Amino acid sequence: MTDEGLGKISEDIENHSDEAKAPKNLCVHELKRRLKNKQKKENVNIAIILFIMIFIIGFLLLLVY
Repeated sequence: MTDEGLGKISEDIENHSDEAKAPKNLCVHELKRRLKNKQKKENVNIAIILFIMIFIIGFLLLLVY
């Protein structure tokens, strides 16, 4: 490698080390609220899929009957 390549690599390392900052500290209440919201969204998605499956199975049973 040339000196230019090594110089560029060392500059990149220095620049990226400046960009690495500590993440913002979140309180427990904020994390609990986010977790509850995420779980609500997952539960809604599961409920929608369940109702669609029940509807499709019911419709197929009516066609067969």
